[in-house]
Formats: sequence, structure tokens, C-alpha cells
Amino acid sequence: MDEIENRLITFTQAAYILGYKNYRSVLRLIKEGHLREYVIPNTKRRRLYLHEVMKVAVPESSTQS
Repeated sequence: MDEIENRLITFTQAAYILGYKNYRSVLRLIKEGHLREYVIPNTKRRRLYLHEVMKVAVPESSTQS
């Protein structure tokens, strides 16, 4: 569990997990306060924690036959 909590992912990876076509929807979630971005020290790269993205993710509803 610690591996998931400490893992940083890109905006593109977060978009894929959340089912978006590109990272712009992730930027909207950050702007609205649903996600928090983190800057890697000594770089301009921004990342998200995987466990925070998973909290925002909504499972697909299963279709019943």
C-alpha cells in the first residue's frame, strides 16, 4: 500500500486512469480543488499522487443482463 501512496504519476497517466482523452480535464480537476499537483524539486515537472487520483476515480457501473 505504501508504494501506491508514494507513487507520483503524470497528468497524462492520471487522465488515462480517470477515463479522459487528454490531460486538460485533469487540469480542470486541479483548478476546481479536487486534485493537488506537486512540483518535483529542482525541475518544473508537475505530478500527482496516484492515491489521490484513485480517490477521485469513479468505478464504471456494471451492466446487468
